[in-house]
Amino acid sequence: MDSHSATGSTQTPTFPLSCPNTNTPPPPPPYLPHENQNPPQTNPETQINSNTKESQETESDHGVPIETSMATSKPRGGNKRKASQVWLYVTKKEIVDEFGEKDYIAICNVCKHEMPANPKRNGTTGIRNHLEKCEGNGLYKDNDSSQAMLTQDSFGGPMLCPKFDQDRLQRKCVEWVIRAEQPFRAVEHPAFKDFIKDLQPKFRIPSRKLVAKGVWDLFLMEKAKIMSVIGDLRVSITTDTWTSIQNINYMVVTAHFLDYEWSLHKRIINFIKITSHKGEDIGRVLDGCLSDWGIQKVFSITVDNASANDKAVDYMKRRLKSRGTLLLDGVHLHMRCACHIINLIVKDGMKDLISSIEGIRNCVRFIHSSPARLDMFRSVASLEKLDKMATIPMDVVTRWNATYGMLSSAFKYKDVFARMAEENEQFEAYFEELVTREVDGKKVQAKREGPPVEEDWARVVSFAHFLKKFYDATIKLSATKTPTSNLILSTVLTLQVEIENKLRDFQNPTLQNVAYSMKLKFDKYWGSIDDVNSIIFVTQALDPRYKFDMIELGLEKIEVGVFKIEQIKESIKQRFNDLLRAYKEENVEERPREVFVVDDSSAVRDEDDVEAMFRTQLMNKRKAIQRMEITNEVDKYLNDPFESPNNDEFNLLEWWKTNSCRYPILSKIARDVFALPSSTVASENVFSLGGRIVDPFRASLTPKMVEALVCSSDWLRGEDFKFYKEPTEEELEFYKELEEVEMG
Repeated sequence: MDSHSATGSTQTPTFPLSCPNTNTPPPPPPYLPHENQNPPQTNPETQINSNTKESQETESDHGVPIETSMATSKPRGGNKRKASQVWLYVTKKEIVDEFGEKDYIAICNVCKHEMPANPKRNGTTGIRNHLEKCEGNGLYKDNDSSQAMLTQDSFGGPMLCPKFDQDRLQRKCVEWVIRAEQPFRAVEHPAFKDFIKDLQPKFRIPSRKLVAKGVWDLFLMEKAKIMSVIGDLRVSITTDTWTSIQNINYMVVTAHFLDYEWSLHKRIINFIKITSHKGEDIGRVLDGCLSDWGIQKVFSITVDNASANDKAVDYMKRRLKSRGTLLLDGVHLHMRCACHIINLIVKDGMKDLISSIEGIRNCVRFIHSSPARLDMFRSVASLEKLDKMATIPMDVVTRWNATYGMLSSAFKYKDVFARMAEENEQFEAYFEELVTREVDGKKVQAKREGPPVEEDWARVVSFAHFLKKFYDATIKLSATKTPTSNLILSTVLTLQVEIENKLRDFQNPTLQNVAYSMKLKFDKYWGSIDDVNSIIFVTQALDPRYKFDMIELGLEKIEVGVFKIEQIKESIKQRFNDLLRAYKEENVEERPREVFVVDDSSAVRDEDDVEAMFRTQLMNKRKAIQRMEITNEVDKYLNDPFESPNNDEFNLLEWWKTNSCRYPILSKIARDVFALPSSTVASENVFSLGGRIVDPFRASLTPKMVEALVCSSDWLRGEDFKFYKEPTEEELEFYKELEEVEMG
């Protein structure tokens, strides 16, 4: 029997109860201290009597200690107890619960948060816990910001945000603005502020001006990081120009390189305003950009076929030569964009089928001109047992790959369009309308082309099948995360064979005419082997699956004579030796410890000095050995076993990384050669990003801020690069000898 029953008390206490349940903290200890006081100290001899008296006054019928939490509550005996401080910062409100019974809640005076406050079921612990976390009231406890926070991920994953850090979170906010392409004012939106307040109340949201400053600071910091690692590399460059909605001309400069882990990277290093599109002006701006980045060594510059770009590359050639960093007199510097050349070839071929293509394009325009017409098309497609949600992508007239996609999709709906032409008056009337068309180079008023007939579909389908080879080649050469320079030669030879096969196909005169037009444009850029940049032969030979075999086989397919093929192979081998010698000299310059230095100032000039003659002969012998080593490294690679061309999992860069010790100089060439981009797609893609950043709502951005946003967005998305270089066996041996000398 408890103490309450022992006293035989018949009076029921009027204090609010604090009964335990699943939603409340455990009951307080058996004593009843006032707020923030230590437990009372009692005499052990009187402890039993004291507990008995206390139990009569403060325990409920359940034997659970209770706390006086209201000013009006009085214990037995008339002594007024101190009310809980929580009631100073909340408002108690009477409500009616879902069962129609009277209930009580406490409402925080600061945040208006509602908490249960029924005196028969709830104590003040829950209210106190809230007030200690709610900033703005007297019970708020500001936790030490240096105190580590336990996160959910610490139970099974890495610890996230162990400490509150205003600067770190502000940087993350700036990164979000950059990567999500948000306007600076996004941080001042009320919804964003409410979200951050609930997410992390301590975080002080920066203003739009602070965000703009943060973007610029981040740009400078990331630029410094990249400059610290690519300044000494030989990089390949792609560049192109673009005009924004601000009518400002921008030039994008992208650097391509391989790190010491043989991972391919690209970085937009400039998105800069230019004054004109003249070649000399482009060259001067490009030279200034590279100088600003500290880039002295350039392996190649890939540009499209505009005549201004030819002059720009010539300007860069002169500047690099004046600095003494031009490789082999710039014979490999100018690379033409392979995808741009393919684009020009295909467009010339499409001119012979413009009427049939335009008729199909008008059909697609019709179904996309209104929702009702699209529904009409889908209903007919459903009658033809085709997808009831059918649609055909609309092409972009200036982009042949988009036209190819449209033609490939439209062909399976040719019966739908034929049925619409027979049964739908609105579809027929569409092609009877007069529009402005270009006929024989003149603009005239005429009916729309179409609708296409069976002959049009047959011509377009055969052409689309032929175009697939060029479409696949463009996709392959547009890659930016894998090397493409080793694919240029084999792709060019393959396309040449395809064109010449169509020229000999007399059963299809339509494609024969198309192939003839395409061959004329092909020969303008790739017709003469002597006019093609010889580096594409070197890159093909550096693929250990093919070496010279693919070159020889491809030249045989285009009917190059045996004697000419042997000449080409010898010239490629000579190009190998030239590159190896140039890289060997650079390697010696970078490692002066390997150079035998003779102090000419103290040398005896007497022609009969035998010692001086020995030194001269020794130096000549070493140079001869160097040349022999170079030749032997080329021969070693060419005579070593091939890798299987049927291995789908073969990784070209991984192979060279593994064999870099076996071919120390050749691997340095391979690293620069495989970073060479075959197209300017990487730079052209930046214009889409630039168009989203310089939208009509942010047209007032300055060119410098536009550059910071574009470059930073690219850098934050890029993979980290590694420039820790493992020492070679030769270097380890040198360090060992050096330690022995120092210890001896």
